[in-house]
Amino acid sequence: MTRLAPVVLLAMLPPAVFAESATPSLGYTGAPTDHGGQNCSTCHTGNLVNDPKGSLQVMVNDYASFSQQLIRIIVQHPQSSRWGFQMTIRGQSTETVSAGTFSLASPPGAVQIVCDDGSQFGSTKGCAGNSIRWFAEHMNAPLGSPGAAHEFDINWTPPAQEIGRIEVYVAAVAADGDGTPEGDFVYTATKTLQNVGVCDDAVAPILNNVVNGATFQQPFSSLAMVSLFGHNFHLQGFPRTAGLGDYVNNSYPTELGCVSVQATQAGMSPVLLPIAYVDTTQINAQMPEFTGSGPVAVSVILNPGGTNEFQTPMVTLPEFQPFAPAFFLFANSTSIAAEEAQTGALVANPAVVTGATPAKPGDIVALFGTGFGETSPALAAGELASSATKLANSISVTIGGVTLASSDVLYAGLSPGSIDGLYQINVRIPAGTSSGDVPVSITIGGETTQSGATIPIQ
Repeated sequence: MTRLAPVVLLAMLPPAVFAESATPSLGYTGAPTDHGGQNCSTCHTGNLVNDPKGSLQVMVNDYASFSQQLIRIIVQHPQSSRWGFQMTIRGQSTETVSAGTFSLASPPGAVQIVCDDGSQFGSTKGCAGNSIRWFAEHMNAPLGSPGAAHEFDINWTPPAQEIGRIEVYVAAVAADGDGTPEGDFVYTATKTLQNVGVCDDAVAPILNNVVNGATFQQPFSSLAMVSLFGHNFHLQGFPRTAGLGDYVNNSYPTELGCVSVQATQAGMSPVLLPIAYVDTTQINAQMPEFTGSGPVAVSVILNPGGTNEFQTPMVTLPEFQPFAPAFFLFANSTSIAAEEAQTGALVANPAVVTGATPAKPGDIVALFGTGFGETSPALAAGELASSATKLANSISVTIGGVTLASSDVLYAGLSPGSIDGLYQINVRIPAGTSSGDVPVSITIGGETTQSGATIPIQ
C-alpha cells in the first residue's frame, strides 16, 4: 500500500481543525442570537456536553454601571491537557449587542479580545467602540498536565448605564491534545447578572405636562399609555427602553433607569405606573386601572427609595374617562402606525417611513392605538399580553367614510407580546376604497379616535 507523505495528509484535513486551537470560530458561546445558540460542541464532538467528570466555573459578580471587574473562567477534566474557551456578554433586552467591553487582564495569559467583523474568526484590531459584538477567547489553546485545571482571566467593564439583567455566555473545551476535535469535552455556562448599582441622579426633575401617549393631548382613560414631558428625568444621551431584561413577573417595571412615576386618585393610595421608556425629557408609561371618580395627580420620582430621592410636585389631570381611544401615528405625519396583519410589513407612504408601502383594497391591516378600555380576560396594568386578548366592548370602524361590517373587523384587542396598553385592530380595507390618504376612525363607548388620522391606499 502506498503511504501518503505527511504534507499530503495535512492537506486532506479540514483547516478548521488547526485554526480552532489557535483562535476559535466566532459566535459559538451558546448566545441564542449567534448561530441559533450553538456552542463548541458543534465542532468538538464525541462526548456528552457538560460531562460530570469535569467542570466549568465562571466567576463573575452582579454589575454596577461602568465598574470594572475581573472574570475568572476555570475549566477542568481528568482526561484533558489542553483548554480553550469563548465568552460573550449580552443584555437580556438587547441580545444582538454586547453589554460592556472587554480588556486584557494583567498578565494577559492565553486570552485575546475579538470583535465581529463578519468574518469566520473576527478581528483583534479596532474593537473599541467599533463593534456591536465583542468576544473574549483563548489564543493558542494552552497545554498542561492531564487533569490539571486551567484558568482564563479577562476584565469586563459593564455599560456606562444600567440596562437591566445581563447574560454571560461561556463555552469551554477540555481537549485531549491530539490535534483533532473528536473526543474533546465541551462545557457551557450561562450566568444572569443583576444591576446592583446605586441610583445617584443629582439634579431634581421637572414635570411640565402629562398627555395621552398617542395624541399628545387629552383625554385619558384607565390602562391607556401616557407620555410625561419635562426635564432632568434621565442622563442626557442614554435613553432607556424597557425590555426582557427589565420585566418582572411578565410585566413592565415600575422603576426604569432610576425613574418611577406615581399616580394618586382622591381617596386612594398612590400607585406606581409601569414604565416603557425614559429619556432626559420624556417618559412613556401606562396608567393603572382607576375605578373611582375625580382627578388624578401624577409625579416623577428619581432615585426612588433612596436617601437622595427627588419627587416633582404633582401635576393634576382631568377626570378619567372610561375610554380615550387614539391611534399612534408615524412621526411627523397623520399616518396611523399600521402594518400588514399577515406579513408585518409596514403600511405607510415611503416618504413617511422608508421601505413602507401603502395598503390595497382587500388587504387586512393591523392598526395600533391605546385607550380602548377593558379586555376579556382582564390584565393588570403593565402586564404583557401573551396571546390574543379581545376588547370587552364592541367597536365601530370607519374607513374612507364607510362603516365596516363586523365580518371585516377580524380582531380587536391587545397586541400580543406587548404591554397591555397597546391595542391592535385588524381590519379588511373595503373594496372600492379610493386611493390616497384615507381617513380612519374607531368609536367605542361613545368616544372616537382623533380626527385627521389616515392610512395610505393605492
